[in-house]
Amino acid sequence: MKTTFFASLSGAIRNALIVMAGITTLAMCALPATAAIQYGVRCEDAFQNNWVIGMPVSPACSAFINQIGSANVDFYFNLHGAAPAFEFGDSKETSKAWGGVDSVDFFLLATEGGYSNTTAEYAMWDENSIASTSNMRLGDSGKQVEVFASFTCFTFMNSDGLFWKRWQHTFGGGLKLGLGGHGILFGSNESSLGQDFALYMQEGSTIGSAWLNAFNNANNSNETTVANTGANSNDCWNRQGVTLKNFASESTLRDGQIGYVCWTNWN
Repeated sequence: MKTTFFASLSGAIRNALIVMAGITTLAMCALPATAAIQYGVRCEDAFQNNWVIGMPVSPACSAFINQIGSANVDFYFNLHGAAPAFEFGDSKETSKAWGGVDSVDFFLLATEGGYSNTTAEYAMWDENSIASTSNMRLGDSGKQVEVFASFTCFTFMNSDGLFWKRWQHTFGGGLKLGLGGHGILFGSNESSLGQDFALYMQEGSTIGSAWLNAFNNANNSNETTVANTGANSNDCWNRQGVTLKNFASESTLRDGQIGYVCWTNWN
């Protein structure tokens, strides 16, 4: 299926997906960062032969690094030839030298995003190259990444009921928290956005609320999402409240250990 890529405080909308025996059912429903947390950052503003129309995301990435502390950031790369660094089973996925997602605790990505019925997709610099969530299993090898934050439109789309179909393989590796956009994330006030996201986390805000508030401050039309798994409903919503201080202490849930998936949208 062809994927469309999109260039790019109201009340939160909370949703959940119950996961049991492999069957998905919709349910209605102040401390500074320390050197112990290893960060990786990859961002791309422009793309080979303009196969995707980019936007200036680098200022947000640079501001995030400046605020979180460059000594805590293991790498800051672009997305040239980057797809293997996202793919489970490829040695580059666990390599810091290659900017692999599973080589750090906390990964920040900024690029163009899209989705199909079966996967969320991230545009790489190379023409027609994408990293797909169907090929990701984050948190299952190497350093075992725990937080995956992506400044990308539509990759956390959930209104169509297909969120878990797109993300099950990725979260099944043990990823604890995912941050992204369920709709459009506008390219405006990027420097403020990156700095605010890091600052709010350092001041003790939950990682999710830091994400939502930073994007809202940059442009209150941004459509952001925080998503995570849990053993059950209560566990899921409790785990959505993790901070820089305690996210590493949350237990890792993989595959059959996951009983619930929950997300919060801001519109």
